Amino acid sequence: MPSARLTALRALAQRRLTEAQLYAKLERKGFDDETIAAAVASCKRDGLLDDALYATLYVESKRAPLGDARLVGELVKRGIDREAARERVASSESSESQRIGAAYERIRRTKPDVSYQSAARKLERLGFPASLIYRVLRESAGAELGDALADLA
Repeated sequence: MPSARLTALRALAQRRLTEAQLYAKLERKGFDDETIAAAVASCKRDGLLDDALYATLYVESKRAPLGDARLVGELVKRGIDREAARERVASSESSESQRIGAAYERIRRTKPDVSYQSAARKLERLGFPASLIYRVLRESAGAELGDALADLA
């Protein structure tokens, strides 16, 4: 049976993992807690395991625009500390307002005649707060009304 460190290195060579994910993977392979802790500590010491970097890369590389709450939830699910996840999301290059704008544009592109309620539900599922959802939808409805009035004139 290969060592816990070798198993950890193989896992990390396949994809980036959080400490919690690596720990769980080694546990499933049948290693005891002490051996796992030593392997994880060794990978951290060698710079192969960095939860802060994982969280930053995760937030910045998400293709689908998501709300802060959903991003934090997904990071916590992957084993990142909730406070650290909040900090990483807050320090993201794109603000939640920018991401909701992109999400709404994507919704409108795929379904131009989407109803107000349907758009609100879709944005809510993406993790955006209600206050921001309704602000974006009100602004969009106001812009569309202005365009329609300009067309009539």
